[in-house]
Amino acid sequence: MKKSMPIIIMILLAIAGLYAFVFEWAVPKTASLAVPGKWNMLPLRQPKDIVHDYLGEPVLQNTGLGFEEWAAGSKGRKYFLKIYYVSDTIAAGYSIHYQFKNLLISKDYLIDSFSIR
Repeated sequence: MKKSMPIIIMILLAIAGLYAFVFEWAVPKTASLAVPGKWNMLPLRQPKDIVHDYLGEPVLQNTGLGFEEWAAGSKGRKYFLKIYYVSDTIAAGYSIHYQFKNLLISKDYLIDSFSIR
């Protein structure tokens, strides 16, 4: 029984290391490479109508908090883009999140963000 204990500990450490490598490094790195193409050149410092012409209509408009949200991707691997507005008219910042979900794991990663203020 005592000889098998170090083997079990080594297996558990290997599983924990593999989990950390995959979900803390590999998934966010590969997700940042697959961001939708239009989201690489966002029209900051532009009015809301120019942002809508470039990105299309948002899936969520939260004018009370001053942002709009777009979504792209498949069921378990979704990208979310939030554009933040100054005075509800001028695009002042953005954030891109990647949400990974499967049966065992659900994680949200911040891929990129920027603000002109």
